[in-house]
Amino acid sequence: MIPLFDLHCDTLTKMCANGFSFSSSPLNISKEKAKVFSPYIQVCAIWSDDSLSDKDAFLRYKEVVRYKKSQDMYFCSSVRKFRESSFILAVEDARILEGDISRLEKLRADGVRFLTLVWKGSSCIGGAWNTNEGLTDFGKEVVLHSLELGIIPDISHSSRKSANDILSIAEKRDLPAVATHSDSYSVCQNDRNLTDYDFLRIKSLGGVVGISLAPEHLSDTGKANTKDILNHVEHYLTLGGEDTVCLGCDFDGISSLPDGINDVGDLKNLYASVSDEFGRGVAEKIFFQNAYAFARKHLK
Repeated sequence: MIPLFDLHCDTLTKMCANGFSFSSSPLNISKEKAKVFSPYIQVCAIWSDDSLSDKDAFLRYKEVVRYKKSQDMYFCSSVRKFRESSFILAVEDARILEGDISRLEKLRADGVRFLTLVWKGSSCIGGAWNTNEGLTDFGKEVVLHSLELGIIPDISHSSRKSANDILSIAEKRDLPAVATHSDSYSVCQNDRNLTDYDFLRIKSLGGVVGISLAPEHLSDTGKANTKDILNHVEHYLTLGGEDTVCLGCDFDGISSLPDGINDVGDLKNLYASVSDEFGRGVAEKIFFQNAYAFARKHLK
């Protein structure tokens, strides 16, 4: 069996929105589609839909937290409690805090362990990838308190300035930040992608970076195949990222997928391609070991 630890999907949010069951879901990830992987650990983000106000996005967050309890999914927040098939909760877009720093304690009590600070545009947290704004004073307070609570800050979707603010706070405290689903800007010049400089800063902090399968982030043409994925892997490896690169596929959060990948089960073919190109040892690190080693150290 192939092991898989994926750092980002929006499956849980989409399940709740559509009333789908994990056992028989038509989405990219379901119990049936994931059965080819063992162990299988999946980070599930609750996305703050940008069509909702901050208040309504928080109400949706609470709805999704309730919904997950009805599903055949084992959620845990500590590596010591991982099972063969386990899920970890994340939040994508911290604007659901609505300026209330104490709300972070609720997120932590709910099991949230990764926090993507921004998603798009500007918010009470700061500026996302399509702005030139950094974190607000409240956003900086959120990063600091997240680190204190053991919630890992995620720079995916951040503007260059916001990413710098997040990483600077983490560096001052010698604690990790991550990019759960961010491809390389050097390979594909999309503003959502990660600069080499920020990749190296995450690496120096002992963080991890997940390869996203969003075609527009993989290729300048907006269409992608396995070769495009391998190009991003290769570039991160040239930066010394053999122990840093993971997967953060963004299943059920993107409008299309690379050719040959229709759901999580098809990652077995990507595993074969990564093994052929870079060796089985590297493939095992990217698919499982790097994320698991990070979790063992920081998700306690």
